[in-house]
Amino acid sequence: MSDVGFGGVDFSFAFNENFQQDLAAYFQTPEGQANLAASGLEVPVIPTGPDYTQIVNDAYAPKYANYFGGLGTGGGADSKETEAERIARLDREAEDARRANELNFAQQQAALETTQRRQNARSTMTSVLATYGLGDLSDYVYNEIIAKETVNINNPDAIIFAIREQPAYQKRFAGNAARLKKGLSELDPASYIGLENQFRQTLQSNGLPANFYDQSDDFQALIEGDVSPAELNERVQQGYRAVADADPAVKEQMKNLYGIGESELAAYFLDPQRTAPLLTRQAQAASIAARGLEQGGIQLSGAFAEDLARRGITEQQARAGFGEVGALGELKQTFAGETALSGEQLAGAAFGLDVAAQQELERKRRLRTGEFAGGGSFARTTGETSGSISTSVGKAQ
Repeated sequence: MSDVGFGGVDFSFAFNENFQQDLAAYFQTPEGQANLAASGLEVPVIPTGPDYTQIVNDAYAPKYANYFGGLGTGGGADSKETEAERIARLDREAEDARRANELNFAQQQAALETTQRRQNARSTMTSVLATYGLGDLSDYVYNEIIAKETVNINNPDAIIFAIREQPAYQKRFAGNAARLKKGLSELDPASYIGLENQFRQTLQSNGLPANFYDQSDDFQALIEGDVSPAELNERVQQGYRAVADADPAVKEQMKNLYGIGESELAAYFLDPQRTAPLLTRQAQAASIAARGLEQGGIQLSGAFAEDLARRGITEQQARAGFGEVGALGELKQTFAGETALSGEQLAGAAFGLDVAAQQELERKRRLRTGEFAGGGSFARTTGETSGSISTSVGKAQ
């Protein structure tokens, strides 16, 4: 409450929103007129109708205080907003509100699209990683790559490339490290797994056990050695199958010549450190050696048996040649004054590979029969200096 004095009379009024109207009403009374005259003041002009500008300002000022110098009037205690300013302000507020709504809607749509895009990428990559045997990396891929969008998350290959340094990835595709050291190209996951599948199909189609070479680690050496599916098939056909399907004598010779038992045959012939031609020749050598022991009673060395295989001696020819060695009888024995001949020398004579052994056999024959030109099925020299030896199994190459 404030005390206001007019002509010695105190009037107490509450300074509220009705102060102006109460004061005007008081000055209309006789007492108010007398006090006003005594004070020497003029009667204030009191508006008779409502002040619509003030009413609008009072209604909007609390909400749009930033457009005014304060609450109530437009720019301060001594200023008022004109009708034109009010209309302009309201238009501006409406435009700002429209733009704010549009921006908010756009932001919501963008957020929804981002969420959907990331969910789609996560679903796709979960499937891809499972196919590659990298399911344990799903959370890492989402949290560190998809959620942060460090690469194009719509491109699975880009995401896979981004995890190449992860230990789980390097373990799964371990063959690539050795390939790079050898100067070979690194295989992408699809190509790597494609090779594994072709290897697996090749082995299964050739009758190898279903649980043999069926894990990624089993194919690592083949991939490191850059063995193609065609080469693997050749190894199986010409090497493993030639021995695995052969009679026990051939398997025994694989053990004698190369120390390879039946349980190790597959691993031996699939070893990428050995070339396919060598494996084929060794399989043929084991077969020839089996015939040598069987028909001629001779245990050949691996080198000699492989030499016969390299020269193209077939199993049929081996049977015939070693059959002649077996038929030599006492000529395989050495008496006084004779040169001893080893089993491989006798075999060399039989296949036309050892001229000296052939000549020694002929000398033995003559000495023991007393004839200068012995018969029999063994070879004879066709000329003293020709070096060409005719045998029952063909000519030496």
